[in-house]
Amino acid sequence: MALVRALMCSCGLLMALAAPPVAAGPPTSAVAARAKWTVMVYISGDNNLEDYVVKDIELELAALGSSANVQVVALADRGPGFDTSYGDWQGTKLFHVTQGMKADAASAVADWGERNMGDKQSLIDFVAWSKTNYPADHYALYFWGHGWNWHPGYVMEDDTSLDALDYPEIKAAIPSLGFIDVVGFDGCNMASIEVLKLWSGHATALAASQEYVNWNGIEYDVVIAQLAANPNMSADAVAVASAQSAIVQGGERTWAAIAVDSRLDPLLTAADEFGLALKTGLASNRKKYDAAFTATRNMWQAPMDKDLYDMAYEIDARVTTPAVKTKAQAVMSALNYAVLWAGHTNAYSDVHGITIYHISKASEKNSDYTYYRSTLDFALTSQWDEFLDAYAK
Repeated sequence: MALVRALMCSCGLLMALAAPPVAAGPPTSAVAARAKWTVMVYISGDNNLEDYVVKDIELELAALGSSANVQVVALADRGPGFDTSYGDWQGTKLFHVTQGMKADAASAVADWGERNMGDKQSLIDFVAWSKTNYPADHYALYFWGHGWNWHPGYVMEDDTSLDALDYPEIKAAIPSLGFIDVVGFDGCNMASIEVLKLWSGHATALAASQEYVNWNGIEYDVVIAQLAANPNMSADAVAVASAQSAIVQGGERTWAAIAVDSRLDPLLTAADEFGLALKTGLASNRKKYDAAFTATRNMWQAPMDKDLYDMAYEIDARVTTPAVKTKAQAVMSALNYAVLWAGHTNAYSDVHGITIYHISKASEKNSDYTYYRSTLDFALTSQWDEFLDAYAK
């Protein structure tokens, strides 16, 4: 049994509010011997996903648990009103996951009280604790909870604290986390070029879904089993295993593993130049653009999230202006280079692993649009938002 996301990822989520940092919990009594991998799972379950916190810890993380080569740790936050198992413990507990472990208070190595999982300090404290007590050659960090790429108020939503781990908070936390080999977003709609740009240079590979995550997310038991069998797996291989576990075993609609090291750079450059070419050719190609963007695959309940490859493909198919066609083709080529693996169901055969934000009319220039242009590194460093501003009239 894995995560449930479905409709819950797309509705009823709260805007983030500032919260004061809370001191980290105490370390364990002894530092473990250096492992090959430490798997860190940041479980934000103080919301309507709470019923799956215990299930995922016991049935997936603890199916094999930790070993000398693969250490597994989790910071789990539960809230009131949903799951009543194990005395309905609430608050935030830290687990060093062992095989067959029960997700109860007695198994926790520390009780961190009521932590705000939407506060960057909680993330920083967890990663620092994990790296100090379970050092490894490589680290994988999974975000378990709600998501919607860069949109404020959704990622790692915490109902008790009325907060979420918004883009600026993740950005502010990243320097304190140190290098992370694999980042996994076990939540909805996180495989966007905007999120990839955020992690560029701070990790090797990232695994996420372009769309909502339904009954199953990343199947941790599958990934941990592969690591246990081959602890020398590369970061690329772990990211691919994470994505494949969701789409193959879990039956999700679309998942991908994407490089976020220097292999992402050509795509960021191509997307920037694509935006400039589209803006330059707008006056003579508006109707063709309209047809191309209408035909581009978007995501369920998120029409502003469009598949980047499919967008470039549709533009290339309809526009005859050489400068625009050349830049569209460059996007497709660079995306294929950055995407390590992409999977999808038959109904999503036209997706290729990465979305990009898109609006088409002036009425869509809302608060999210303003936030996008003023806050996101991808917008600040590319011509994409300038194109959107010119196009959405």
